[in-house]
Amino acid sequence: MTKKRYDPIQHIGVNATEKIFLKEFGWITRRILESDMGVDMEVEICVNNNPTGQLIGVQIKTGASYFKTDRFGDVIYRGSQTHLDYWLNHSLPIIIILHNPDDNSTIWQKITSETITNTSKGWKVEIPIKQTLNHKAITEISEMNKFPIYFQRLQRLGIHRKLIERIAKGQQIVLEIEQWANKTAGHAHTKIIKVSEKDNEDKLLSEGGYVHFSPEQDVYTIFPWAEFEIDEEHYNDYDSDEFYSNYGVWDPEEKVYAGTTISWQEYVSGLPRIRYMDTGGGEIYFYRLIFSLNDLGKAFITMNTYLENGNQLKLLI
Repeated sequence: MTKKRYDPIQHIGVNATEKIFLKEFGWITRRILESDMGVDMEVEICVNNNPTGQLIGVQIKTGASYFKTDRFGDVIYRGSQTHLDYWLNHSLPIIIILHNPDDNSTIWQKITSETITNTSKGWKVEIPIKQTLNHKAITEISEMNKFPIYFQRLQRLGIHRKLIERIAKGQQIVLEIEQWANKTAGHAHTKIIKVSEKDNEDKLLSEGGYVHFSPEQDVYTIFPWAEFEIDEEHYNDYDSDEFYSNYGVWDPEEKVYAGTTISWQEYVSGLPRIRYMDTGGGEIYFYRLIFSLNDLGKAFITMNTYLENGNQLKLLI
C-alpha cells in the first residue's frame, strides 16, 4: 500500500491554524512538509508587523475525536514517548494545537515539563476546552521564546539541521520566492525544494508565507548559515529578453534585433547577485535561488560530525 504524503483531514487543521496565526496574530507561518517527526509548522512572532526572530514549533492534530472532555472540562491528549522526548528536547518551544473541523474550534497548550503528567501507561497533557487559539493568546505564547538574539541564531541552526546536512552532502536545494510587489506590504510565499538528479523532478520540502518581506535582505536573516546564487538555468530566457528589450537595436524591416548598444558581458556584470524575474507584469516577482553553506553552516556541520564521532567539547570560562 502506498503511503499517503499527508492526511486530508490533518491538512484542514493545518490550514485553519495557519489562518489564525496570519490573520489574528499577524505572525509568520512556515509549514514543514517533509516530516520533522512531531512539528508541522514553525511560527515567527511579529510585533507591529515586524519579525522578531523568535520562533515557536507547532504540532497540529485534527478531528472531533480529540475533543472528548473529562469531568473537569479539559481535553486530554496522549501521545508516544518518542514524540514527547523530541518535543521536550527541541531547540524551539513547542505548542500542541487541536482543531475540530465539525465546529471549527481550535485549542492549544504548551508542551513543557510543567504541563505534562506521567501516567502508568505513558503521559498526558490537559488542554482546557476554553483555551482557544485566538488573539487573546498572543501574550502568553509570545512569552515562550524570549531568548537572546545569539541563542535565536543557534535555534535556527538546530531547526534547519536536516536542510544543512542535505546541502553538505551535495544535494541541490533551491529557495523559490513569489513576492506580490504592489499588494499587502511585500507579502511573499516561499518554497524550499530538493532538485532530483535522476529525473529532474523537484520535491517540495517546506513552504511558508511572509509579510513585509524583502528577499535580498531577509533570506540571510531566515537562513544565517547560507549563501545564495540565482539558478541561472531558470533565469536565462528572462535575462535574455530583458537584455534585448533594453539594449537591443531593432530592425523593423527584417523584424529582428540587428545588434545591441552594450555587450552581454557588460549587461550581466551589472546585474545584482540576487534578483527577481517579473512574472506578473509588475505584480509578482519570482526568485529561484540555490543554497550553499557559508562559514557558519560549515562550522555547524563540522561540530556535529565531531560530536557524533563520540568527541566532547569543553567550555572554558
